Amino acid sequence: MKNIYVILLVLLGIISVAIVLTQDDVLSNMQDIIYKEPAYLGIREVDVKPVEITGSFVDINMTAYINHRGGKTNNASMLIRAVDSSTGLLNSQVSALIPETNKEDIEKTLAVHQNLKVDRNGNYDLKIFLFDNGSVLDSGSVSIRGINVLTPQSKKSFIAVNNIDFFIGGLLGNKVSIKPEIYIENTGPEVSENLKLIVKAREATSNLLADKTNTETGSIGSDKTAIKEVQLNVPDEYNYMVVVELWKDDTLINTWEKPVLLAPTKTLPKESQEKKVNIEVSQFVRQTVGGAPVPGMTPPTYAPASTYAPAPKEPGFEIFGAMLAIVLVLIYREKNRRRS
Repeated sequence: MKNIYVILLVLLGIISVAIVLTQDDVLSNMQDIIYKEPAYLGIREVDVKPVEITGSFVDINMTAYINHRGGKTNNASMLIRAVDSSTGLLNSQVSALIPETNKEDIEKTLAVHQNLKVDRNGNYDLKIFLFDNGSVLDSGSVSIRGINVLTPQSKKSFIAVNNIDFFIGGLLGNKVSIKPEIYIENTGPEVSENLKLIVKAREATSNLLADKTNTETGSIGSDKTAIKEVQLNVPDEYNYMVVVELWKDDTLINTWEKPVLLAPTKTLPKESQEKKVNIEVSQFVRQTVGGAPVPGMTPPTYAPASTYAPAPKEPGFEIFGAMLAIVLVLIYREKNRRRS
């Protein structure tokens, strides 16, 4: 029995010594478990800018500045959702990973970038969510409006038409030769590329196309102005709107227009009756053979209806009257013969 007590006392002594030796490590590990600070993520600021613009969509770059402090993150991510502000419908969404930080660097600001594509003709609320280990730590929202006014890359140009002057080149029958002088300016920092110009003359009242021609801008230096002259042949005594179109390959970039008054009129009082404008459509007809205009060819003309001889009338009641007159003459002659 005494041996058992001795053994128990020895065991208790060994356990006491072991506890004293390991006390520091156990308490340190317990302290780490109890006081470990969780990770914190918060949205500090958001920048939004377009990176690609087309006629149908806008590719937007979003940069979120995220504050991180506390412990190490676990599969942290940022979710961006574009919600149409007028309908409330989800247009598109993307996500991006948030870089992890180690224990020695637990307080810093992270810049997280992501691109989001949305329809160009819309207004959106961009909703941002920050996740860590499957839980939402922070959220925010940014609104974008009026992105449809952004110019697509395909239509961007530093070429502009400042003014259009007109000269009368001459008369040929009922046609007038108009020579527009187009002042083209390059407002860009570099020499411009060579673009195509289409110049049209439209009759102001009927909007009929009277004539059109093509030319090129040529290469224009930075902050320089070039003058291009073209010729349009249009019917006389009409008013026209001269339209200048700027084309880049098969894309219409911009248009400008200016009126030309070959039949100016004075303004009538409001109580006056409107007067119908007579348009001689034949003057706007462009005669073609095989699709190409024929110089000097004019539409056929026809004599007024009054100059043609009337068509002969079909036989009617007039012939019966003549026959009756002949019969009466014969009867009268027979009676006179018998009396004599």
